[in-house]
Amino acid sequence: MTGLILKDILVMRRTIRTYVLFLAFYSLLAVFDIFPLSTVTAVTELIIMMLPLSAFSFDEYAKWDRYAAALPLGRRAVVGARYCFALLMAATATLFCLLLAVLLSIVQGADSLMGSLLSLAFCLGYGLLVADILLPLCYKVGVERARPYMYVVIFVPAILLFGAYQLGLISAETFAALETLPEATLLAGAGLMALLPLLGMGASYWISCRFLEGKEF
Repeated sequence: MTGLILKDILVMRRTIRTYVLFLAFYSLLAVFDIFPLSTVTAVTELIIMMLPLSAFSFDEYAKWDRYAAALPLGRRAVVGARYCFALLMAATATLFCLLLAVLLSIVQGADSLMGSLLSLAFCLGYGLLVADILLPLCYKVGVERARPYMYVVIFVPAILLFGAYQLGLISAETFAALETLPEATLLAGAGLMALLPLLGMGASYWISCRFLEGKEF
């Protein structure tokens, strides 16, 4: 399985380099307080969502699935390697954002660290949730047919949240009330938002295995 993970990394190495340059640029803007850290974390989680999909695109172009189905490792190992690749990218991005948050707290003041951690936990959880949904879809219908679902998963929650705010279901007082909660409660809630999609990876992996095992090549 390690070789399969390494394959994804090598195939995506040019794309990863490009994303690293983008992140470095946004990070400098955050350090100079031009962009908030939440922008950097949002971009980082977008990368988490895009990299596995891009890996699927390369696999389909090279007819990799047909070759992988004949490997002695089995189809479950192929699926497991793709999920490990996604988790590895998520862990790397999270570590990067965490280090940047600590740096910004030193530069801009310790008060900014709490908000940065909350933003990081929310974006990480959302990115993992999108991966939980899209990875099985890629195995079921293919990456090109799964892309429209990606936009639905990404933009529909934002549209619903904006609509609820416009209708008065969510007000500025709601967010102000959240700020009055103890920091431990906020961190616990944010950690739960990241933990639940991480645990959901198990169910997502099982569904993906079922889809790939039932696919004919």
